[in-house]
Parts: sequence; structure tokens; C-alpha cells
Amino acid sequence: MSTTKPEVLTGPAHEMAVLVVGGGGHAAEICSYVIDMRRGGLPLRLVGCVDDNKPVGRCGPVEIIGDFSTVERLARAEPALRCIVAVGDNPTRKRLVERVEALGIPGIWMTVRHPAAWVGQDVTIGPGTVLAPGSIVTARVRIGAHVIVNVNASVSHDAVVGDFVNLNPGAVVAGHTRLGDGCYIGAGATVIDRISVGEWTTVGAGAAVVRDLPPQATAVGVPARVIKQR
Repeated sequence: MSTTKPEVLTGPAHEMAVLVVGGGGHAAEICSYVIDMRRGGLPLRLVGCVDDNKPVGRCGPVEIIGDFSTVERLARAEPALRCIVAVGDNPTRKRLVERVEALGIPGIWMTVRHPAAWVGQDVTIGPGTVLAPGSIVTARVRIGAHVIVNVNASVSHDAVVGDFVNLNPGAVVAGHTRLGDGCYIGAGATVIDRISVGEWTTVGAGAAVVRDLPPQATAVGVPARVIKQR
């Protein structure tokens, strides 16, 4: 089964309201992606962003409409509300997802696929995941929930990417790899084929991972070596 399109395409034909949780740089990117998706013909309406740490009003390109309590209020007012958590830090993104899910709102998550992302056949993509412009997911790939596949990052055939993973710009994940939940793959890093990276492990920018990495480690360099393990 291939899940290669945003959730909004499988829902009702009426317009869907999109709420972005977060108000920083990644939120600004997500807002622009949603706008591009609407321009491409998807029935989306960007409501704005919610952030506990920013005042209501415009913050650069981001419109902050309230704090976290706004999520529940809008969900009651907007039956077609969909949310995306736009925070690059994996543990923080997980905590915010858990806060939203604690509200018990069915079908709240959407998947954001920018029109310039490319997705091949037999790919599954979990809810709350973002595919940025220039990202590539080839074939027979499984990507979990609330993952960020950032600008020009790629995931090759038969790879499995866990939940809450962040593939930074230009990261390359080769075929048959396994990335555990919460992995952070730095900008321009490469994970070669048939490698496993343990849960919540960080791979530094530009690193080359040529052997399996344990969970909750930090690895840097070419080839990547573990410099810290929690």
C-alpha cells in the first residue's frame, strides 16, 4: 500500500483548516509549505500558529494567534481542523504531540508534503510528518509519525525511519537502513546502506555513518564515531 499524498487528499472535499503548533523558524517553513500546497490546488486554509512562549501577533512571517489552549478551542469551532507540530527539536516535538493527543481530538494530524517533494511507490508515511521541498523518498520505504524530512534530504529503498526522526537538510539515508525513534541526522550527513542507528541518537552534520550506532549516542566525523552516550 502506498501512502504518498497528504492526508487532506483523502478527506472530504471541503476546505480544511491548518493549525501550526510552534512559532519559530521551522514553523515559518511549514506555513510556507501549506501556502504552496494550497496554491497547488489542495483545499487548505492556514489558520496560524500557536506558541506558549510568544505573544499574539505577527512574528516575521508567522502569525501567532494564541497559546496552546487555542488548539482545543479551535478544534471545537473548526470540525475540519488539522494540526502539524513545527518544532525541529525531537524531544520537544514529542512532548507537544503528546499534549495535543491528550486533548482526545480524533483525526487531528495532517501530513505535509510540499509540491516539490518526490515520493515513489510502496511508501508509507505516518501522520504529522513533513516532506520539505526537494526531499526524496524512493520505494518500499516506511516513515513513521511526526518525522521531518527536510530540504533536499533523501531516503532510499527499503529503509525504515522511526517516529520523531529529524533528517536535516541534505541528509542521505541509503537503502535498507533502520533509524530508530527520535534519531537526529545532521545536515549533509550520510548513513550508508544496511546500517542501523539506535533510538534518540544524534549524528553530527557532515558525518558518514558506516557502522551501526547504539541508542542515545552522539556520533560525529568521517567515519562517524561515538563521542558520547547517554
